[in-house]
Amino acid sequence: MKKAIWNAIGFGLVACSTVAAAAGEVKLQQVTSIVSSKYGISQQSSTFEANVANLAYNKQVFAHYKREDGSWVDLPLSYNRSVGAGREVWTTSYSPPLNATVDLQFALKYVVNGQTYWDNNNGNNYFVPKDSGAHLGAGINVYNLYYQPTVRLGVSDAYVYGAAALRNLAVLKDVTIVYSTDNWATTKSTTASYSPNHWAGAYSSAANPNADGIEVWPFSLNVGAGASQVDYAIRYTVNGEVHWDNNGGQNYRSALVRQ
Repeated sequence: MKKAIWNAIGFGLVACSTVAAAAGEVKLQQVTSIVSSKYGISQQSSTFEANVANLAYNKQVFAHYKREDGSWVDLPLSYNRSVGAGREVWTTSYSPPLNATVDLQFALKYVVNGQTYWDNNNGNNYFVPKDSGAHLGAGINVYNLYYQPTVRLGVSDAYVYGAAALRNLAVLKDVTIVYSTDNWATTKSTTASYSPNHWAGAYSSAANPNADGIEVWPFSLNVGAGASQVDYAIRYTVNGEVHWDNNGGQNYRSALVRQ
């Protein structure tokens, strides 16, 4: 059912000419909130990622976000990559003014073909405490948190670094990255590592895992001196089950640019 309405999303009235009931057209992929504090100065960095159905080439994706002054604004997201099955990931980053740290309150908004779709967490909006680390969308058990389509390396550099975010489903678990530098003619594997102080490197006191039970496990891939690309996927084994993040069946690929 479609009708012209003023849609009350996020405690702010949003003018929408045509609003359609969302059925997975837009959904939260991940959101991260980190506050870096050093020398008495705090800087908050937030990253939003949405997973949308590719319903048309021309589209707009927003995080409808409550700013530090209490007003609601649309933060535009940008296309990041295709994830197969006719879906795409769109992302944006946002930092409020120095020392103006806030809890994140937001909903996702997707405008396409004259319609507006929302993911507003079943009418509750999303709430992410400041400096709480990474949070995953519903149904996502493992996710490649820091994907870089292009990685710039020095001539002698041989490592690509990343991190997996995962749900802490049990104490005993294994996080392995399966990768190739020759288009899968051969494969290698390496394990990610866990540290409760993961965010300390960003001068943040965010807990790992956080209150949502999300842990971040960094990893490094030895790509050698001559590789021009690396393909990889993340395997998370826990409770006798295997969960994959393989970029929607396409695997991840990073071009390696030597400088």
